[in-house]
Amino acid sequence: MRTLFLLFMFAQTCNYCGMAHGIKLFLIFTVCYIAGYSCAHAARLDVSHISQSGEFSASFGAAFKTGANRDNTTQTDFLSGRVHELSLDLDYTFLDDWTISFSTDNDYSDSQIGVKWKLIKFHELKIDFMADYGIAWTKNAKTDVRLGNNNFDFGMRVHGIALQDFQWAVKIMGQFVFAEPKNFWNINLTAEAMYYFHPDIAAKFEFEYDFNQISAPITQYDRTIHFGIIYNMSNIASVHPYVKYHFKTDTADNNYIPDNFWKIGAEFSVEF
Repeated sequence: MRTLFLLFMFAQTCNYCGMAHGIKLFLIFTVCYIAGYSCAHAARLDVSHISQSGEFSASFGAAFKTGANRDNTTQTDFLSGRVHELSLDLDYTFLDDWTISFSTDNDYSDSQIGVKWKLIKFHELKIDFMADYGIAWTKNAKTDVRLGNNNFDFGMRVHGIALQDFQWAVKIMGQFVFAEPKNFWNINLTAEAMYYFHPDIAAKFEFEYDFNQISAPITQYDRTIHFGIIYNMSNIASVHPYVKYHFKTDTADNNYIPDNFWKIGAEFSVEF
């Protein structure tokens, strides 16, 4: 359909402007058209999204969890699951290359603040550097013991767009957790792929591999797969229903954490 449209514009341009000038104008029009089409998928939830200066966005959602818990209780009945997470992410790009963020999605603390710097912003290849600080605000009212741990993470993300409709990303993050009396490190590896099979609908796949508590006696190997659909309801609003499976955690010596479970959830995003 796009090819027929371009050929039609080529014929009309040549008729009105002559063959030589028509070819020049047609080439200019084609470049602009392709550029416009390539940027059509620019929603907040896109894998290779690049925010612009002054852009503010929010994403939020909830997930239903079933399976087994870390406290060794098992939920074999799917309906015995529970709402596991209510996350909120806020991003504000105050310069084209800098974004600040606030998020409640942190495994060790109540919330986190962060900053992202965009080093390379080509269509096919983009590189971001980022850092976050997670703050464990909550304390036990009687004992004054902190619930959770302050933590700091940093890393980079490489991503891009190929063949207009396919997006990809690879991210590596290091995380240091301040856990007295023994601090520890985590490393997170994430691979994402996304394909638009309709102008407003895309399929997204994600694989996450974590090396947790590296400096502790036993390193835990944590793996998750994620599949979902992203629907861009408008230029500023998107919804992302998904299903996620968290494998049973493997450790260096044993598999004592029965935490394999499913999550079914939805994420919403709005740009301002």
